[in-house]
Amino acid sequence: MNKGEIVTLIHFNFWANERILSTCERISTDEFTRPHTPDPGWGSLRGILAHTLDTEYGWRSVLQALDADNILDADDFDDVAALKSRWEIERAAWFDYLASLNDESLNLGYGDDPQNGSKVWQTILHVVTHGIQHRSEAAVLLTEYGQSPGELDFDLFLKEKPEFL
Repeated sequence: MNKGEIVTLIHFNFWANERILSTCERISTDEFTRPHTPDPGWGSLRGILAHTLDTEYGWRSVLQALDADNILDADDFDDVAALKSRWEIERAAWFDYLASLNDESLNLGYGDDPQNGSKVWQTILHVVTHGIQHRSEAAVLLTEYGQSPGELDFDLFLKEKPEFL
């Protein structure tokens, strides 16, 4: 995997996050925070998205060998604006981190067992695919609230952002 490909995937990830968050701005705070039945796995739309953000934050911290003990919780975010604000911080942190990488560093292991563990690019790909799963769950709930986020596909991202073709 090379840096250009990883940069494209991270841009896609944050593009899709923004589509979900923008759609969340069209629902009430009650809908955003309300426990959903059946439980989608994180209790509510807010729970799903807080978990997704926490995963992005946590894995970036691990990759950068930073303290990753601070878990972000849904209750940390009273509304969409609070979640969106924290996600903007995370987005900037990811792009700062990406700027420090090159093709060689992406293909190295990390952590306690760099020889036998995942490579940096594999973990970044995990973050992206994890986000795809949870954005899909969030999209279902938003659609149930009458506010579909529309298509979240990679090919649409490429059409909207041709600089990544």
